[in-house]
Amino acid sequence: MKNIGEKIIPRPEYPRPQLVRKDNWINLNGEWDFAFDDANIGLKERWHKKENSKNFDRKIIVPFCFQSKMSGIEDTSFHEVFWYRKEFKIQKQFEKKKVLLHFGAVDYSCVIYLNDAYVGSHEGGYIGFSFDITNFLEENNILVVRVEDPSHDLEIPRGKQFWKSDLELIFYPRVSGIWQTVWLEFVSPELYIENLKITPNIDKSEVIFEIIINGIGYSKLYLFIDISFKNQTIAQKNINLDFIGKIEQRKDRNVLKERIELFHKDMFFENPNRFKFKVKVPDDKLFLWDIYSPNLYDISLKVQNEETGEIYDEISSYFGMRKISISDFGNNLERILLNGKPLYQKLFLVQGYWPDSLYTPPSDECIKKDIQYVIDFGFNGLRTHQKVFDPRFLYWCDKMGVLVWGEIGNAYRFSVKSQLRLINEFVAEVERDYNHPSIIVWVPLNEGWGVSGAEKDPKRGYYTSALYFLIKSIDSTRLIIDDDGWWHTENNDVCSRHSYPPNDSLPATLDDEIKSHKRSMEKIYLKPYEYKGEPVIYSEIGGFGYDFKEKIKNKWGYGGLIEDSESFFRKVLDLLKEFDARKEWIQGFCYTELYDQFQEINGLLTFDREPKFPPHKLKERLDTMFF
Repeated sequence: MKNIGEKIIPRPEYPRPQLVRKDNWINLNGEWDFAFDDANIGLKERWHKKENSKNFDRKIIVPFCFQSKMSGIEDTSFHEVFWYRKEFKIQKQFEKKKVLLHFGAVDYSCVIYLNDAYVGSHEGGYIGFSFDITNFLEENNILVVRVEDPSHDLEIPRGKQFWKSDLELIFYPRVSGIWQTVWLEFVSPELYIENLKITPNIDKSEVIFEIIINGIGYSKLYLFIDISFKNQTIAQKNINLDFIGKIEQRKDRNVLKERIELFHKDMFFENPNRFKFKVKVPDDKLFLWDIYSPNLYDISLKVQNEETGEIYDEISSYFGMRKISISDFGNNLERILLNGKPLYQKLFLVQGYWPDSLYTPPSDECIKKDIQYVIDFGFNGLRTHQKVFDPRFLYWCDKMGVLVWGEIGNAYRFSVKSQLRLINEFVAEVERDYNHPSIIVWVPLNEGWGVSGAEKDPKRGYYTSALYFLIKSIDSTRLIIDDDGWWHTENNDVCSRHSYPPNDSLPATLDDEIKSHKRSMEKIYLKPYEYKGEPVIYSEIGGFGYDFKEKIKNKWGYGGLIEDSESFFRKVLDLLKEFDARKEWIQGFCYTELYDQFQEINGLLTFDREPKFPPHKLKERLDTMFF
């Protein structure tokens, strides 16, 4: 936490590492007024009005949910409607700026009011959203947020958030309301960069930038781009922005033309505020991002009047030059490649809960510590399970060279409503996290959650296939697993499956593997689809239960519980040896899990992140195995 005067600001770091305006923002984290509205009378009584501040009878520390200890409330009972209230002022140097209000994430739906006026609303608990609040501002400002989080609604993408009072098995506490940073950003009212999308191409040693700029261009307006590596300039480019905001075809020669293939293309125009361009990375300056050398290029983008020198906007970002692909390995077997080289994935299942703060990482250091443990145990990646993770978490995976499978919390009931909810949030997730080089796989569904009965109802399988194609249409640079664990369709990049004790014996050969697809408890492929050579990864294994300090009540693990640290270590190592013996056709595993979660004691770490055996002990063995 950061002290500002007498105020303590939790999570003080800049929240959006892929598009940074370092000096033009204010963090609104910290103490807010708060109220439960169990009778749902706040709307009728106009709690958003300034004169109704008396209804806010509690204090809460944002960005921690009210169920967590760090929020200052720690109430785990059911409250489905609740309100936040925050007073703030705008500093004089920002008075002439456009002011954007950003929420990192609010679970599940919310309505925003500022100075008694309705600003906007949002639905979806995982992805951030923003509003232009410039026209609502006064000298003293009162921000009010009304949140609804239906505790028992199984059509919401809720992941591991349990809908019952007491925790059981693999389900954990609910997370309601604000759980990521809230902040104000100040930009030019005339021109600013709204979005930045970066696509590396290592085969051509170039990178494609797609940018959205808000504003109107003119002849002397330029975008200046500087790409550097370890503080050394690698490439520069200047683009004339005279076309911005105007419906016309004329553009800078560096800007890539959009293809408009309609019956009469002259009737249609390109989006004047969105454009693409390529930048060549010199061959002798091409430094690839991988798990051994997580090389990152820094970018500076500046929108400037070339004649007067006035800078309208200036941002920084970064990217990694890397490629994830699949190649034919012979014998009807495909292999996953990272930068053209075979990749064996040693992943941890990571569920993203902390004891005192639940979904919200207590600090940046806590994030780094978790990722460092992945490396210390000798693993090279993680599967972000049933939750969309904080962008800062992904930033540190980029920096530290840890692979990521991006996932989202699933719903548990199949309906048009649940389909639309998941689709909307997953598309937003792919767009938000597109630039992170650490992400190599997208996982929209897990174990048929939200599509139960797909083996009997073809339309549920159609939905699974549709998710694959939808995500591929947005991001064709990464692998996509249609439904992780089982019930794959013909549209799928990886044959992933789950294997836990007591039925954890592995097939002896690839032929046995293929035969076992139909014999498993849950069929690996939906009828009439079959395995056709996709890379095989066991994306959930292990799960051995060990209560390290003998203090967990109602403890639970897969299979029988282990009694001591050495036996636990041997059990884990012996299992991984079985995978090493099959590395020619099993190309990776995901061990369940990095750390314990409440009653679930399957981790190599306790919930407090204490190792159950020395991490280097396992790493020394893993370094001699696999490839």
